Amino acid sequence: MTEAKGEDDSNLKQMTENYFQKLIAVNGRYAGIVFKSCLALLPDAETRSFLVSRCVEVMNLTEDGKGLDGYFDDVISLRADDLKIVAESMHQRFEYQDLLYRIVDFYLEEHNGKITEEQKTQICNSIDCNKLSPQLLLHAVQNPRMPLQFVVRAMLVEQLNTRRSILSAANHQYYSRRHRPRNSNNEDDENNNVTLGEILQRDATKRETAQLKAAMDATSSRIQTLEKQLLCMKKLLQESDHENVIERSGGGCRDVLESGRSASFHYGSGRKIERAYNGAPASASFRFSGGPEERALGCSSSENSGIKKNIGQRLIKGLKCALQPKMALITRKV
Repeated sequence: MTEAKGEDDSNLKQMTENYFQKLIAVNGRYAGIVFKSCLALLPDAETRSFLVSRCVEVMNLTEDGKGLDGYFDDVISLRADDLKIVAESMHQRFEYQDLLYRIVDFYLEEHNGKITEEQKTQICNSIDCNKLSPQLLLHAVQNPRMPLQFVVRAMLVEQLNTRRSILSAANHQYYSRRHRPRNSNNEDDENNNVTLGEILQRDATKRETAQLKAAMDATSSRIQTLEKQLLCMKKLLQESDHENVIERSGGGCRDVLESGRSASFHYGSGRKIERAYNGAPASASFRFSGGPEERALGCSSSENSGIKKNIGQRLIKGLKCALQPKMALITRKV
């Protein structure tokens, strides 16, 4: 189908192009129908034949852009990646990009909070601020929906256009005075003096314009670098938050185990131990006066108390053995 079979036959691509040029390119209504049909076929409809951008171009030329407002609602259903492809094609085909700016602004207004700043920046990079009208350029500078990089670029272009306007006005004044008819020698000298000052002013304005353009390029690259660093910082923060969540979930389990282990070795602050004597110092018994939990803790510590009791009994026996000779001497003296 794509290969030519003879002199009278043409391939399918050429036939489609001829059909588009004869019927659609001269009729805005037909272009609108094709435009709506191709939105469902994105991105192939744009990457292979540029149908969407060409239909927009036809509607813009045949209806002066007034009939396009009715098609803006169809743009809302596009994904951000598809709109980016269409915007890049329109950027290449359109000499003036006011319509592209209006479409992007409408899309960002309807998708506010639904797309990321990176996607906004990628879409707005297709708009050339140098090809916007002064009214829309001023609107772009004050538009809160646009990403920061685009707003800064629009501000720099607006300042550059202002400088150019000042330079153009100075040049116009210079040439108007230069071609003014001269009446006397004194006037010629005066005009020559004024002309020298204007020449110096013009040179200074040119230097300022060149410096402003260089500053604009440096600022644009710096903004791109800062945006990349910001994205890296966001990723690091997300990874750090994820690790903190994992550590907290694992730390909670460890805290439960440690609290369970330590509960068998510590008594509460309200714990009371009572000691009862049954007639002999060595036969001491301990009674816990706490609740069920405290009694459970007392049972768990019975082994330690038994060991301490045996040690106490041995000490008492040793003291008795040591004191027996002295007690015998005392009884003999008495």
